[in-house]
Amino acid sequence: MSDFDNWAERYSERFILMLCFSVIVLALSFGVQRWMRRRRNGSEVGANRRFRDSVVVLGVWGGLYLLLLVVSVFTMSPFLVLEVLALLVLSLVGGVRKWSTGRFSVVATVVVLAMIVVAGVRGINQAEDARRRFPFTSLVERLEPAAAVPTEPPLLTKSGEAALERSERIFENGMKGFTSGYHFRRASLEMVHASQVWNFVSSEGFGIGRMLAPTIKGARLAELRTWRQPVAPETDDVGSTGDRPDLWLPLKGENVPRKALNKLHENLSFDFAEPVSFGWVRDLEHVTGFRPHAVAHFDRHRVTFGHKAEDEMSAKHEAGWKLERVELVSLLRSAEPRVYVSRDLPRMDQLSEVKRRPLDGFETVALRELRNGEPLVIRSQGGQVKMMGAVRAVKQCSLCHEVPRGTLLGAFSYGFRDQTSASASE
Repeated sequence: MSDFDNWAERYSERFILMLCFSVIVLALSFGVQRWMRRRRNGSEVGANRRFRDSVVVLGVWGGLYLLLLVVSVFTMSPFLVLEVLALLVLSLVGGVRKWSTGRFSVVATVVVLAMIVVAGVRGINQAEDARRRFPFTSLVERLEPAAAVPTEPPLLTKSGEAALERSERIFENGMKGFTSGYHFRRASLEMVHASQVWNFVSSEGFGIGRMLAPTIKGARLAELRTWRQPVAPETDDVGSTGDRPDLWLPLKGENVPRKALNKLHENLSFDFAEPVSFGWVRDLEHVTGFRPHAVAHFDRHRVTFGHKAEDEMSAKHEAGWKLERVELVSLLRSAEPRVYVSRDLPRMDQLSEVKRRPLDGFETVALRELRNGEPLVIRSQGGQVKMMGAVRAVKQCSLCHEVPRGTLLGAFSYGFRDQTSASASE
């Protein structure tokens, strides 16, 4: 169970706490105002006595509002901070104009009630704006496979099962976070689509320790950036595919950055289907806040791969491996597997008009191994290296993909160039 699953109950408790504190602040303000008037009215016994009484009145008055202000800041409530400041100003105005306690009480109560209404209505308006930005949509048609999908979990190799478990741990960790992550954003989207009563109660203007709770603003997600491929594809460039007649051989030797290659694929797969982009899936007919899968942070992967490769390769091979291409292999959108060919890194919202090519020779062989349970296939041919990594349904994917755990949903096809020598990859 997530820390954000009972957000509505928490917000109702915090709203009641905020109202109780507001009443206490008002009551203390009324009491101090009444006491101040009595001290002033009874101070007709001499200049020294009046001076001492004024000092006492100002000390009590100033100390009280300072304490209330500190408590308001400590509870992280913008509303309570503004309430204390508003009552402080009213106290000054009332003292100068010599308001009666009754008049001060009426004006202060009206001001505080108006502040509550303004803060609550502001929350309703913010939720309305967010609802227009994140309406409910259906994913049924988008997820409808063109090819038959398995009904039983696939048989995986030992390395395939280990890779799947690592991916699930990465996704599980990626779902956490008190001010980010899947659970935080899902609860924020639930709040956006809640009733106006809850939008009023959960208004960010009230505060009370909202740092660790969902917010209407938390439904937002950074705009996707379009990343260019490291090397743009060239028309009919046989060298950029695995269709050359020479044999593609398994990589051997100490200079192969295997851990870096595995890490690159794991991180890229997580980035492509980052949990925070799932939004809130009430059911497949009602999904809000979903962002199409995409490579969103390619700069992080390039840095990670470069550092890891340098760590695992000797000094004479410091030039390392150059990542040239990353292409998405589609397995469910057509009867036959196809590869999206784009000048940009894969973004599902931009692939509908993108050209798709058949699998090349390497990819055909590699896909067969992935379907036999392998997580990653790496082959070399001279200074060129090709890699295909499986994109399998981890348990977190069951929110939308109604397939058995471990089902092969797609793959990434990578192209590298060994910058050291042809012998380094043999």
